[in-house]
Amino acid sequence: MKLSFYTFLSASLLLVGCKNEVKLPEKTAVIAHMDFTFCGYCGGWFVYIDSTMHRADIPAPFNKENNKVLIRYEEDQRPGYNDARWITIKSIRQKK
Repeated sequence: MKLSFYTFLSASLLLVGCKNEVKLPEKTAVIAHMDFTFCGYCGGWFVYIDSTMHRADIPAPFNKENNKVLIRYEEDQRPGYNDARWITIKSIRQKK
């Protein structure tokens, strides 16, 4: 009885531990310019992805106008943020 319990427990842990993480696709984006409508100079940038304008907080050193980058992002689902096309950047790197 103990052996089957431990076998079941080991198999369950193996299945949970081997769960594949879904990677977000990497997209080419252009950090266009600062969003001055977002609480006046306190953050936020306009970001163009596939010719669609989004808003996002861009970390330094990527927060430069007309900067081409590669990003992975998710749409911000908080009330009011989704309507304004806010995104949360999960990874960012300079496009070469």
